[in-house]
Amino acid sequence: MVGLSGDRRIRIFLIGDSTMADKNLIGNPERGWGQVFPMFFTDGVDIENHARNGRSTKSFLAEGRWQAVVGKLQAGDYVFIQFGHNDSKRVDSTRFADARTTYRENLLRFVNEAKGKQAVPVLLTPVTRRSFSKEGALKDTHGEYPVVVRELASSEHIALIDLQKKSMQLLERLGPEASKNLFLWVRPGVFSAIGNGKEDNTHFTFGGARMMAALVAEGLREISSPLASCLKSVPDTPLVGEGKTVLLDYFYNNEWKKNAQGKPVRYHYVWEDTANSGYSDLGSRIVKMGASIDSLCQEPTEELLSRASIYIIVDPDTPLETETPNYAGPAAIDAIEQWVRRGGVLVLLENDKGNSEFTHFNEISSRFGITFNEDSRNRVVGTAYDTGKFNSFPDHPLFRGVRQIYMKEISTMTLKDPARPILTDSNHVVIAYAQVGKGSVFAVGDPWIYNEYITHRKLPAAYENDKAAENLFAWLLARASPVRYN
Repeated sequence: MVGLSGDRRIRIFLIGDSTMADKNLIGNPERGWGQVFPMFFTDGVDIENHARNGRSTKSFLAEGRWQAVVGKLQAGDYVFIQFGHNDSKRVDSTRFADARTTYRENLLRFVNEAKGKQAVPVLLTPVTRRSFSKEGALKDTHGEYPVVVRELASSEHIALIDLQKKSMQLLERLGPEASKNLFLWVRPGVFSAIGNGKEDNTHFTFGGARMMAALVAEGLREISSPLASCLKSVPDTPLVGEGKTVLLDYFYNNEWKKNAQGKPVRYHYVWEDTANSGYSDLGSRIVKMGASIDSLCQEPTEELLSRASIYIIVDPDTPLETETPNYAGPAAIDAIEQWVRRGGVLVLLENDKGNSEFTHFNEISSRFGITFNEDSRNRVVGTAYDTGKFNSFPDHPLFRGVRQIYMKEISTMTLKDPARPILTDSNHVVIAYAQVGKGSVFAVGDPWIYNEYITHRKLPAAYENDKAAENLFAWLLARASPVRYN
């Protein structure tokens, strides 16, 4: 089959606009359908998403973006082409492309140049906007643009996925109110990247993007594309994280350094940090479960915590790390406790003696029966990784399918009701859990799921901290409550 023979991995290139494009992850619930499209494919398929916000066929060409794709194409590659939202904007000469002339010519150029590289073009009509009349009828806002795509596909014998038609049928089935959940209808104060909120009928939440990507996958089966054999079954039901937010503390852990340009940047157990010391890979894994990730740079209050399904506090600062550390005070601790009791999931990741603050952090954890001991178990010298090995596990979702994990320089814990151990070793409590009211608390004396240890940059592949991290957040997200978006 074309593109599916031989040993070379299958490659799909996506070109289009914001409805398809990858979005920033931190503090931003918006997702393009191309961003979640990989979840519909088995291993062996690589997807390069070149779609960008605000692009039309005209601007995509003018900026050299298409040429960058053409330069990569090889025989058997696929190119998915979806434009139209921005080509219709007459007031913008840099983007406007008349449907019957320039738009059609640009699409034909994409098709012909892809075929010239022996790649396989696939045309998609633009996904619908959510635009209902007062009577509840969904309106077509794209005019002739989808018609031109259909005509071009027919005349040039190009594979077509009629995403406009499919997405309109979906929104009509859901109706005016339920369809809001697919789009960015977000009240103020929920996400840091859109602090003022948003009422957006064009761009998608993760759930909306997932449903649009499912329509594209359905379209591949309908047109009997060879790619259909690479699709995997994805449940129609929401993923465990959809509608939920994992909020990472940046107040008690507030470390900064200067980057190569001399600009101060946050680092050390934060979403943005892509070095060994960061949580960027963990964030990406959580997002793939359907959840959003965000940060809390202020002292927690009950109102601020209402943004969170899960709240993580990791490695609170000492004066050696931050000149003026922020310490947990009574009001913040009360707020955290009340949030947990109402159903919040709190994750406490301490560090070892000499590398973390204990006194105030224990005032938080002790509310839930957990005290971190000021010790440092499993000191590892050099590459003596076995010193930090754990391979004897209880029957718990955290360890399902996990053979061994690695944790070094751990602060062990002393527990009292309602806390219970999850993992112990030589009578030392290593991982603990507490059910408190409607919520729960998970605690480890090590920030053990940062990049260095779940991307195998240093840690040998036999250690499965990556699998354990995915198990952990699948389990915690299943226990967590959604955040009210609107």
